[in-house]
Amino acid sequence: MSSELETLGAASVGSLSTTRTADLSGQPCRNCGEMVEQRHCPRCGQLAASFHRPFISLIFESINDAMALDGRISRTLPLLLFRPGVLTRRYNEGKRARYVPPFRLFLLSSLIFYFIVFALLDGQSWTSDPININGDAQRELTDEEMAELEKQLNEAGIGTSGSFFKLDSGEENASAGLESPEAASAPEGSPTDADSEEETSEIEERLRRIADNPKLLFMAIQDWAPRLSLLLVPLTMLTLALMYFWKRRLYTYNHAIHAFHLHTWMYLAGALTVLVSQVTGPGVWAVFVIIMPIYVILSLRGAYGTGFIMGFLRMCLLFTVWSVGLTLLTAFTFIASVFSV
Repeated sequence: MSSELETLGAASVGSLSTTRTADLSGQPCRNCGEMVEQRHCPRCGQLAASFHRPFISLIFESINDAMALDGRISRTLPLLLFRPGVLTRRYNEGKRARYVPPFRLFLLSSLIFYFIVFALLDGQSWTSDPININGDAQRELTDEEMAELEKQLNEAGIGTSGSFFKLDSGEENASAGLESPEAASAPEGSPTDADSEEETSEIEERLRRIADNPKLLFMAIQDWAPRLSLLLVPLTMLTLALMYFWKRRLYTYNHAIHAFHLHTWMYLAGALTVLVSQVTGPGVWAVFVIIMPIYVILSLRGAYGTGFIMGFLRMCLLFTVWSVGLTLLTAFTFIASVFSV
């Protein structure tokens, strides 16, 4: 049963391939019954291929579909990385078959970025070492340390049964089955100290669990950060639509394509910067900070024909929107992660 599920999963990954072997050509279509002479059914368009082959071959074909994308990736990435805005303009002109679809390229780039970032952060000590929220270095004594402490107390004339280890009056009364004076004087129905300690708030309990095991928070952030970061794309699309609202030939679709391409470039450039910074140090981020606004200005010029001055002003507006959006999304990510622990 598991092998069948694996085969179905691999088949679904590569279902959009145009390189898969059409081993059912010359037979009726399995979907509509039309006779298929070539690779695809002339009526419904289904690929004339079966997936009853070794699982390893399906895996290799799926990887080829995801990474090679029939050679389109080699035509898409150079335009995206080194000719800002040109890919958007050509895609909006209708030249779509030769390039990777923007949404698929965006998902692939975000997957690469978060995989690299989380893989590097996973090895950091702050994601696994307990946090002392009390601010002191409290810990339990080992048996050897306890024996040494008792020896020093005995040498000082203070035995383990002395007043130093005596219970206070409340504990003595409790051990004798009596109420302490504080508990006796407390009004009926009021919670005791033990009850109040048990009635800690939900947030405090979650923070304590995070302090004991920071890995829980890190795992929750891994779940929420990629999801919430998707909201930056419609935010960018809305900003672009407002900046070019008087151009009737531009539609929401055009701005969506450019928003996907912008964020794809930022993910890929950010992933490359993260990797290079592991070798050269954090100074490479200064290069990224300088290149990013230049790329945005050139992308607006390439996609919309915007001049340099107006491109600079629109870039400033985009960066303002992104700064506010990132701040809010970071806060929402942290809050959602805490309440998920």
